[in-house]
Amino acid sequence: MAGNGMLRILRITPHFYRPGNWPIAFDPVGGLQNQTWTIAQAMDKAGATQTVLTSYIPGSPRHVRISATMRVTCTGFRLPEFLAGPMLCFSWFLGAIPELLRARHRYDLVHIHFNHSVWCRIIAVIVGRLKIPLVVSMNTPLWSGLQSALGLKGKSYDVTRWLEGLALRSADRVVVLTDTYGRSAASELGLDASRIEVIPDAVDVEAFRRPIAAGLLRAFRREHGIPDDRTIVSFIGRISGEKGWQDLPVLVERLSGENVFLLICGDGPDRHKLEAALAAVSRPGWWAITGFVSPAEVKKALKISEVMILPSRREVFGSVLLEAMAAEVPVVAYAVGGVSDVAGRPEALALVPERRREALADRTLQLLADSEERNTLIARGRRRVRDFSLDSAVALNLALYASVLAGSVNGSRQPAGVLTLQEDGSSPDGA
Repeated sequence: MAGNGMLRILRITPHFYRPGNWPIAFDPVGGLQNQTWTIAQAMDKAGATQTVLTSYIPGSPRHVRISATMRVTCTGFRLPEFLAGPMLCFSWFLGAIPELLRARHRYDLVHIHFNHSVWCRIIAVIVGRLKIPLVVSMNTPLWSGLQSALGLKGKSYDVTRWLEGLALRSADRVVVLTDTYGRSAASELGLDASRIEVIPDAVDVEAFRRPIAAGLLRAFRREHGIPDDRTIVSFIGRISGEKGWQDLPVLVERLSGENVFLLICGDGPDRHKLEAALAAVSRPGWWAITGFVSPAEVKKALKISEVMILPSRREVFGSVLLEAMAAEVPVVAYAVGGVSDVAGRPEALALVPERRREALADRTLQLLADSEERNTLIARGRRRVRDFSLDSAVALNLALYASVLAGSVNGSRQPAGVLTLQEDGSSPDGA
């Protein structure tokens, strides 16, 4: 602990959103960026001192001071745009090594947020070998993601699974987003279930419920070419294969016949493919792709939407589902991965079997036509999203850190009580 009693966290993630002019060509924003930003902000308000170690993106500063107690350090090389995809995480990994070697003397605990890359896993192994208290959040499972994307079988899959298991066993605790993925990790990788903690993504509910001036919403519609008389269905997310953009052209065909506009908020590696596919099936004026939009613009998109869709092929959690529920927008989604966990019981989402694009379109049109069912889902979502509050996420993280520091297998020992922080960031005993 620091001399003022504040918990010192090194938060490691290759993707971390921060306000400003985001260089989308290098790092399209997705759930991991937004969630690490959201929880880091909430922990900052709770009194933790944090350094976020993330990827350097050409044109952005190497160091960003977010607050008096939170700073962002960006590591890696100045890459040309065409190398950003395959090399960004490797560049970040190499640049991060010096900070890792100094971490034991600077921080009380390291928290790594896994993306799809192997480099996060290697960092976890290094931190474990350095005997630094370690928490790993498995935002994206390496073994199942690569197995599905690349069709891994035999030795390739075994090596992938071995590396994932080695990295997770290096941690004092493994955080998963849903019970489904917790059980999967325990069974697939042979992890001790007692070291797995379920801490779901969180959302600032009030931020999504605040009214937005009508003039700003009209300007948003004009900016993206949405006629005033069109009902809007939205897709919000990264335009890449696992997010199911392949099903959007069929949806546009069906929606346009009912005077419904599809608003696609996001960007990604498959944007040009999607644009070509949409142009092949629909005349202009029935869909728009905004490109990257800030969180403030996402709130506007939700405000003008009657329904949101999530046609993901794979989804560990789907934090955008929480944003839609907070904004009181009903959702139609494929029942994949952790989506069913988020839906709860009774289901706060309209779920359809995965990859059934006609069923997705049918359910969307049915929901648009039935205001009573929309209101039912909105009411369920309003109740369900309370389970994903920022206050709850902060409390769960602080309790987890206390447990880790009280009995870390990586060598550090601290009394659990020191992590119950006061509003001013000091410890309860004034240490």
